[in-house]
Amino acid sequence: MPRHLSDWWSDLFFQLQTCTHIDAAFSTLSRASQDLGFPYFAFGYVTRTPFSSRNIFIKSSYPESWVSRYREKEYLKVDPVARLESADLTPAIWNDDLFAGAKQLWDEAKSAGLAIGISQPCWGPRGQPGVYSLARDSHPLSSEEVKALRPFLAALAHLSMSCITGISDRQRLATNNVKLTDREIEVLRWTADGKSAKGVSNALDISVDTVNFHVKNCMRKLAAPSKGSAAAYAVAYGLL
Repeated sequence: MPRHLSDWWSDLFFQLQTCTHIDAAFSTLSRASQDLGFPYFAFGYVTRTPFSSRNIFIKSSYPESWVSRYREKEYLKVDPVARLESADLTPAIWNDDLFAGAKQLWDEAKSAGLAIGISQPCWGPRGQPGVYSLARDSHPLSSEEVKALRPFLAALAHLSMSCITGISDRQRLATNNVKLTDREIEVLRWTADGKSAKGVSNALDISVDTVNFHVKNCMRKLAAPSKGSAAAYAVAYGLL
């Protein structure tokens, strides 16, 4: 465990809050994991869009040979860590019971040096479920170590989610150049509340044609197939 917790937390928090690139954030998280006694860590979360499919972002410091094998065998489909219930924020300790339905994955993970692990479910700022994991090849987790780790895990999971999703959102918005005007944001807010074009028109004291003009602009900018989707995407991307 870090010796000077106050300074350690302050430095870690500052570094993650000021990261502008995902690789820099993961370098910081990797050092934090090593400070806690784990050479390996992973973080993953379910992206907010598209809403019709489950896109998962995963990045780790696991051995590259294991990452390649994991992808080749499509282990994500059976990995119990990826299916931890985020409604229960109790960390899950890796053991035979946890991986009972994915024995081959578990055996290969142990052979790759990921024999001891613990995973912390977490939630993102807009409801995205995620998991932060620590792993090493030896020294089983004692109940005392798990107890000592729990506040670190919870904080690291929260910081990781906040930092990584924030960077991802900013990069996506920069790439797509999505910029809504103040009026477009007003119109989408009323639309998100279920107002019709006439209702938005009355609320903002503008014509229905003007409302529809702004809605269509928002749909175009957000690549949304409908006004409802435009409002939902804007909420998901933190634009409203």
